Amino acid sequence: MEARLNFNENPFGFPKELFLKVAQEMDGDYIARYTEAPTPELREALVDYIRETGRANFIDGDWITVTPGADGAIQLLMDLRPKRVVLFPPTYFYYYTFAEGMQLHYEEFPLIDDMKLPEVDLGEGDMVFIPNPNNPTGHIFKDEEILRLLNSPAIVVVDEAYFEFSWNTAVQLLKEYENLVILRTFSKAFAFAGQRFGYIIANPSMMERIEKVRDEYNMSSFIMKLAVEILKNREVFLGKIKEIEMERKRLEEELKKIGIEVFPSQTNFLYFKIKNAPEVQKRLAERKVYVRALWGGIRVTIGKREENDMFLAALKGILE
Repeated sequence: MEARLNFNENPFGFPKELFLKVAQEMDGDYIARYTEAPTPELREALVDYIRETGRANFIDGDWITVTPGADGAIQLLMDLRPKRVVLFPPTYFYYYTFAEGMQLHYEEFPLIDDMKLPEVDLGEGDMVFIPNPNNPTGHIFKDEEILRLLNSPAIVVVDEAYFEFSWNTAVQLLKEYENLVILRTFSKAFAFAGQRFGYIIANPSMMERIEKVRDEYNMSSFIMKLAVEILKNREVFLGKIKEIEMERKRLEEELKKIGIEVFPSQTNFLYFKIKNAPEVQKRLAERKVYVRALWGGIRVTIGKREENDMFLAALKGILE
C-alpha cells in the first residue's frame, strides 16, 4: 500500500455511474465536431451554482468562462502580459512556474508572520495572485486584506481552488470591483483533477479582455458534459467533503499530540513547519508516503483514514 498525499486530490474518486451516464448519452457526431466552450448548458449550470453558493444574482453568462483547470486559468490570465506579477509567499508555486516560463517580471512580498498580507504599492499594469484559502498554509485572508488590494489599479486574481472547503468567496465584490478576477477548479471538491476543468468569474469588461486571449475551443466536449452532470449531482460530492473535513480535524489533533504545530486549514490539506522538510519528504517517500516539502514545511493532503494513519505512523517513525 502507498499513500499519495502530495497533490491535494480527492481521495474518494469519481462516481463511475455519473461517468457512464454521460458516456452513454454521447453520440459520434457530437464527439467528432469542435464544440465552443462553454456550451450554453454548461454556462447556465455554472451561473446557477455561482448564484446559489455566492448569493450573487447579478451574475449571468457574460461573467464566466472555462479553462483547462485552475492552472489553465492562471496561464490564460498571464497571457494578458502584466508589467509585474505580484506574489505573497508562501504561496502556490505554479504562479512562479508560469511567470518564469512566460518571461514575466514578478516580485515577491512575504506574508507577515506567514499569515497576513503586507501593504504593497500597486499600480497600473500589476497583476496580483492570491490563493484564498492560501496554498500551502490553508488559511483564509480577511476581507479587509483583499479589499486593500482591490482599492488599487492592479488586476487582483483571487484563486478559490478550495472554495468548497471554506465557502469563502469574493464573488460579491465583483459587482463593485472591475479589477477583480476569481478562478476556481473542479479538481479538488469534485474529484475531477485528471480531467482539468476550471472556470473564471469576472466583470464582463474584464472578461472581454480575457476572451481575446482564450481559445474558444479550449475544452473537451465530453468534459463539459461531465461538468454539467457534476453540478446536477453536487450533493454527492459535497457529502464527501464532510468526511474529508472530519479526517482533517483528526489528523490535526494527532499531529499536535506529537508536538507538531499545524496551520489552521480550510482546505483538503494540512501544513506545518518542520526542520529539514526536504529530508522528511524523502524519508516518508521511502516508506511509500508521498507529501510535498514547500517553503520550509510539509503539506499533506487529507486522504482516506488508512492513508492518513500510514502517514502518521511513518512520520512518528522518522521523528523518534
